Amino acid sequence: MWRFNVIYPLLSVNSNLFYISSVKDQAAIDLLSDVELYELAQKLCNCPDDLIQEVAMVLLEMPDEKWQQINEGGYLRFYVVRTMMTMATSPRSSFSKLYDLHNSKKVDHDREDYDWEKEDDISLIETLMEELHWYDREVLKLWLDEGSYRKAAKKVDIPYKSIGNTVKKTIETLRDNYYAIHLERIIRERTGLRLD
Repeated sequence: MWRFNVIYPLLSVNSNLFYISSVKDQAAIDLLSDVELYELAQKLCNCPDDLIQEVAMVLLEMPDEKWQQINEGGYLRFYVVRTMMTMATSPRSSFSKLYDLHNSKKVDHDREDYDWEKEDDISLIETLMEELHWYDREVLKLWLDEGSYRKAAKKVDIPYKSIGNTVKKTIETLRDNYYAIHLERIIRERTGLRLD
């Protein structure tokens, strides 16, 4: 079991490099056999074994000074989890590129837990987005990319209140259209009318 809360002991700053290497080796071995990390890796990507092995390699190739700092600081668990998340979720990480994790065209539809309903909802929202006025659509996309009204406003030199009002109005329109379509589907299914 990976001992997240254990600080792997070091003899001293002047201890031999062999001892530091053996401590890092033990930490990497513990990492490879940890069930909780494996479950996290499964949630993050479709190649959990490779992700865990990559993180183990990061630990093994880490400079000894950095290892000592992380280990003695007691935040080895945080470092490992954060590294896993960055490798799997960042489109710029070499791991993500190697395993093509952020290719929206490459989706594993054969997985048991694949959410077809979510896929349909995403397609519907994309269609509804295309039907919006171009200005509303672009302001909403900008807000989603930037993460706040103020950042979006700063980028395009439009008052943030205007950005906020547009985003709120656009989200309300999307919500109304989305629920109207679902309501129509439910009514048609119950009455036996054919869906268009």
